[in-house]
Amino acid sequence: MDSNSPNPQQSGSGPIPSGSNERDIANRRNRLMRITQRTIDTDDSSRSSSSSSNFSDMEDNNNEVDERSEQHDLAPNSAITEHGPNGEELPEDEAARLFEDYIRERESAATEIYNTELPTEHAYLGKMERVEGVDYLEPGKTYRLPIYSHHSIVYPGEIVPLMLNDSNFYSGGSSDSSDGLKFGLVFQNQYSTSGRVYGVTCQVYERGAEGLSALLKTVAQQRFYIVRHSQERRADVKILPEIVLPDPLISCCSNAMVRYAYSSRKDRLTSFKRLLTQTTVWPQFVYDQYDTKEVMAKVERFLSSLNITSVQTDKVKLSFWLARNIPLTEEYRKMIFCTDSVLRRMLIINKALDHMWYFICKRCESEIANYDDMFAMSKQGVQTSYCNPSGYVHDTLTVHKTKENSTLPVERPSTNFSWFPGYSWQIIVCANCRQHLGWKFVAEKKNVLPKSFYGLSGTNITVKSHGDLKKTEDEFDVTARTPASDEQLDYEELSEFDSSTDEELY
Repeated sequence: MDSNSPNPQQSGSGPIPSGSNERDIANRRNRLMRITQRTIDTDDSSRSSSSSSNFSDMEDNNNEVDERSEQHDLAPNSAITEHGPNGEELPEDEAARLFEDYIRERESAATEIYNTELPTEHAYLGKMERVEGVDYLEPGKTYRLPIYSHHSIVYPGEIVPLMLNDSNFYSGGSSDSSDGLKFGLVFQNQYSTSGRVYGVTCQVYERGAEGLSALLKTVAQQRFYIVRHSQERRADVKILPEIVLPDPLISCCSNAMVRYAYSSRKDRLTSFKRLLTQTTVWPQFVYDQYDTKEVMAKVERFLSSLNITSVQTDKVKLSFWLARNIPLTEEYRKMIFCTDSVLRRMLIINKALDHMWYFICKRCESEIANYDDMFAMSKQGVQTSYCNPSGYVHDTLTVHKTKENSTLPVERPSTNFSWFPGYSWQIIVCANCRQHLGWKFVAEKKNVLPKSFYGLSGTNITVKSHGDLKKTEDEFDVTARTPASDEQLDYEELSEFDSSTDEELY
């Protein structure tokens, strides 16, 4: 993968002396630029013509300098040299380094960074019309919604493209919803035998023309669990709350001292909390265990390694965004979804960030990629949902590369229904067990970065830790408190009906 090119001005050897030495150096650099211009080809014809014009003007302006130094340049055993601060000659490799830096700078200037906004538009679904209205439901209340099953967990805030095999969807909106189109997604095989059936409400913001299937772009909004299943693919659902607990130390201080808790200086805030702990029963390390400062520091380091800058600032949205974009086992993803407390979610994420992860094939457990190979090809993050022509939604994780000899491409590359406009895709399988793992994407243009990358299907890969990430007894226990035998049977029938129409491969 191409990296950022160093700046020749920053990598120079030092100040350039004036007088004849300055003219000599300018002459040599001009000659290097003319040589480089003959060897670098770019696809942008306008850029090439502009560059040629600039170099022609430079040649005309420096003819006199070239004539004066021609004899010196053609001398036997002459080498291209630079000068240090005191005018002494630097070795030949210094001039070669300047030459290579200039080439890399020109190559970087001739490239185009891919627009990460394009995948979020899901243009492969075709022309869609906007659906107005956003309807939030009150936490703790019960609503009756249309219900559809999904094969994996969807967190609030995610954009989910769907192709539902329901021609009556547009006319079967929720009677309890006052605005827009809303329905519920419940998670197939993502619950225990004694647990509740969880799901998330989805608000439609774009839809396709009415036909045999409903083509939708939706955004997930609120978590729920099924209270009672009714007929005609509907269910009574209870909306779950999002609990944000205040800082335990700040909440115990008086109103006159609260202003010191919001100091912009971290050292003052730390000192203030240390003084507050002296007035409480518990020592400071107890309160530190329930502070998000440590986990946020880890999150910042993790995101900086992935070069991700567009991150949610709201604590509730951030907890769900992290659960989607950091390597986690399916068990921990479910824990985070079922937990109402934002602080508890962040503690689970904090524990996961202490470990080094890598991605493995779910069938044979062969190593596929490292976690530090992840990068965000979409503005939504490193893992995003995309819909294939058969209506199956793939949770796709983008990585720069896979382990050597871990995957094999099959079939021919194609640009049809490409999730990333400007890239062709090719199905890849596990080199060991031949299970479908995802796709290799290659740029159609030569000057686009990245030139290629891989999209791994979350259905067929999982994560494994280099350390030992084990859950202690009763830790993060999210088992439901009430049995769900009747609703579970209804849900299994619904899942069986929906899964019969899904096709996993692209």
